[in-house]
Amino acid sequence: MTSASRSVAARLQSTLIAPGLTAADIEAHCTQCVEYGFNAAMIPARWVPVARAVLAGSGVLVASAADFPFGAMTTQGLVAEIQALVTSGVDQIDVGLPVGLLRGGEASVFAAHVAAAVAAAGPVPLKAMLELPLLAPSERDAAVDICVEAGIRYLKNASSGAVGVARPEDIAYLRGRAPGHVGIKASGGIKTLAHALALVDAGADLVGTGSAVAIAAGADPATGASGHPVRDAAPPY
Repeated sequence: MTSASRSVAARLQSTLIAPGLTAADIEAHCTQCVEYGFNAAMIPARWVPVARAVLAGSGVLVASAADFPFGAMTTQGLVAEIQALVTSGVDQIDVGLPVGLLRGGEASVFAAHVAAAVAAAGPVPLKAMLELPLLAPSERDAAVDICVEAGIRYLKNASSGAVGVARPEDIAYLRGRAPGHVGIKASGGIKTLAHALALVDAGADLVGTGSAVAIAAGADPATGASGHPVRDAAPPY
């Protein structure tokens, strides 16, 4: 690892979210996160206890997601999912939000939903997926302001590359709009060290990706450091 890739590795939340995963897959993923010194292993809710056992004492966080990828659950359903994740021992939760409410002029309903999610999480930090490519400028401002007021700890530009590839200008917007105590996470189609560095330079505290090993190793993202295929998340964070 180069000095640049090593500095970025400490910000990477390495994602493995896909159908058909086994406990062995999660264990291998978490071991890899420790080997490379990643910030967190992002894994499905089902496997949080497995990840906690592997990562205990390593300093690598266990992260998972609620209402991913659509942000379309009822408030009651989202609250239940968040509470279950907290009980399982997760360190951080990336949460999908119904940004369509903002697009439809229902900002107060959106605000109540976000407040309920924060209350359900208690001390566990929530990272709000804001799907910025879908929002008009005024809707973006409302999304950020509502989330900050509710107590969201991190703002994400988007849930995945399916919504839009992470752009430095979107990260810079979030960093400029949010107060300093709110972190920024970049997400969406991040597969190279150069892309990750550009997002960090724009203000990203964390970078979510299914290509973390390739980024940290400085290898081709399609093959990874060893020349063997790297299993990307589906869709990538």
